[in-house]
Amino acid sequence: MKNSDFPNYFQASDNISIESQSNYLQLIRIDLISMIIASALAINNYQLTESKLLIYIISGFLLLLSLVLTIILKSKKFEDTWYQGRALAESCKTLTWRFIMCSEYFEKNITEINAKERFIERIKEITNEFSDLTKILNSKTLNLPIITEKMLELRAMGFVERKAYYISKRIEDQKEWYSTKAEHNKGKYNLWFYIIIVTQIIALISIVFLIKNPDNNWNFVGLFTTIASSSISWLQLKQHQELKQAYTTATQELNFIVSLSEKVETEDELSKFILDAENAISREHTVWVAQRRK
Repeated sequence: MKNSDFPNYFQASDNISIESQSNYLQLIRIDLISMIIASALAINNYQLTESKLLIYIISGFLLLLSLVLTIILKSKKFEDTWYQGRALAESCKTLTWRFIMCSEYFEKNITEINAKERFIERIKEITNEFSDLTKILNSKTLNLPIITEKMLELRAMGFVERKAYYISKRIEDQKEWYSTKAEHNKGKYNLWFYIIIVTQIIALISIVFLIKNPDNNWNFVGLFTTIASSSISWLQLKQHQELKQAYTTATQELNFIVSLSEKVETEDELSKFILDAENAISREHTVWVAQRRK
């Protein structure tokens, strides 16, 4: 399913989550780079007063920029909006899949009108839990339908078609996403880990050089220790290792679930099958939020 096939609240919360994540990470990226540049300006012990004054002015500007960005991060609460937006989007997505697959609370044996009423009621309950977030969601997006034509089209499919569609478009797509993200985070973790080690080694070499040449005007220790510290901060922020483990675990759990799909032969069994799969996906998201909140 495309994003436009999901309810308006999913689309709005997904968009604001992505936007807030981008703003949050971009500001932190600029903040860390500013501190690295400020430390780079101090690698030489300039002799001329004019040179020193210029360096002090530039360094002061960069440190002021870093302070302003920190205040913006605190006041704008991009991180909270990112998490809440993702939580609302995932809740809406899970509820949508249960609706279109005629799972628990939206069973095939109830009328379409009753199913719609139940779905809208549950969407309303979920959004009420995120009242602060819903106040800043894009009003234009919220004017879109809560129940889309695609949702009704899929719900109207027969048992075999719905089962096949769910396995292909939900479980298999989610497994592919998890496995791709797991490998991506593994690579990023290794990259940043090597950067930290290399910069720490260079900082150590710089110290040894200064010990042997105490009168030298060049000092790279501050620069490379700042790069190492910034890299550690970025690695902790992105949590590549933790995400890799969470995505791998979720992939394995979905593998176990989908392996039992051949035994699903009735609407009741399909309903339980979908609940198990959605719970597995929800657990991954719960772990993600818990790790981010550490």
